[in-house]
Amino acid sequence: MTNEVLAEVDRLNIIFDVVDGIPLTGDESDEIRSFRSKIESDNLMLEYSAEELGLNNVLFEYLSQG
Repeated sequence: MTNEVLAEVDRLNIIFDVVDGIPLTGDESDEIRSFRSKIESDNLMLEYSAEELGLNNVLFEYLSQG
């Protein structure tokens, strides 16, 4: 389920922001907000998107931030 709208670096940055708990700034595009919303609300989507970009175990860090 590759995201053709957002560049790989944008998707990586969004994943890192979500994992690090960095909130939206309000200046994001609709595409960025949509992708972020999907990975924030679905752990499997977060894990799949991260693995698609070469990141492993990102879900472990995300879930352990309680």
